[in-house]
Amino acid sequence: MYTEKNYIMWLNSLMSISMEHKNSLLEYFGSCRELWDTSRDEITAANILTNEETEILIRSRYKYNMDKELEKLFHSEAEFYIRGEAGFPLPFTMMDDMPLGVYIIGEYPKDAAPFVSIVGSRRITDYGATVCHAMAKELAENGVIIVSGMAMGTDAMAHKGCIEGGGKTIAVLGCGADVCYPVSNTNLYNEIKCNGCIISEFSLGEKPAAANFPYRNRLIAALSSVTVVVEAAEISGSLITANKALDYGRSVMAVPGNITSKYSSGCNKLIAGGCRMYTCVQDILDEIGVKLDKKSLKNLEKDISPLAPNEKIVYDCIDYEPITADELISKAGVEARELSVILTLLELKGCVRRLSGQKFVRNL
Repeated sequence: MYTEKNYIMWLNSLMSISMEHKNSLLEYFGSCRELWDTSRDEITAANILTNEETEILIRSRYKYNMDKELEKLFHSEAEFYIRGEAGFPLPFTMMDDMPLGVYIIGEYPKDAAPFVSIVGSRRITDYGATVCHAMAKELAENGVIIVSGMAMGTDAMAHKGCIEGGGKTIAVLGCGADVCYPVSNTNLYNEIKCNGCIISEFSLGEKPAAANFPYRNRLIAALSSVTVVVEAAEISGSLITANKALDYGRSVMAVPGNITSKYSSGCNKLIAGGCRMYTCVQDILDEIGVKLDKKSLKNLEKDISPLAPNEKIVYDCIDYEPITADELISKAGVEARELSVILTLLELKGCVRRLSGQKFVRNL
């Protein structure tokens, strides 16, 4: 015997039917089970759906295999939570287009810790990666939960920084919660499951598609009291997320960037339009009413103080703007072999971070 929750799983899977129309159907017919059993004529007479939506709903009742979906849920690590259930994320209840239900893998944070969403370009620059990683790490050290979309670039850097800072992070996916996308983020996906959770509105096994990501973006915006855009072009999914955050009455902040960089044009436009500019983690903490924990900064100073003289020379040549190994050889006056050893030691001590292309930056 199927329950109402099982039928909600079915209606929730029909992403081509607007949330407004799904809500109207439930109000009109009283339950999802009643809707499943309703004839085409009765659905048409309700005058809620478009002709296309009516066809989608009718066809889905022949194609949707309830037993198969329940079996997938049983054998997965996921739980399906519907509106009104204890496991359904509270921030979603404040959305005018909240989903009927969501799949969650891992442990959704149940404490009162603040959530901050970090979004940005998949093609993140060295500057963006440095800012994003440091931001997420320091926020995590101050008890903030980081939300992002587990895409390449900004999203991945936000999740990694948070985990390195000992925090909890939430990945909202544009595919089934049991589908790791991109596949190259498999290790990160597994880390997030152990240090937070994966959330998706889509049915288990659902493959990623371009049309899915606006749905995902609105959930990222809804979860957090603040959304920070690190890097974004003028037309990008990150700006969709930022605009949805504003629609939900959330705060939006943007990292300023080079005016000649297309990856910063969206952020600079947000700032010009009145969004608060991000300059340091304190800006975010002020916005969410959290006091900065200075312990992490003191620990960093302790780690740096015992540097050997040659390590200190190289460290002083490295800043938060990426610098290449060749530039360091010239600037620090050391040979390539010696520099390689020193950089490895600085990395092991947590003083610097290696970027792609043999570039290095200070580690916050």
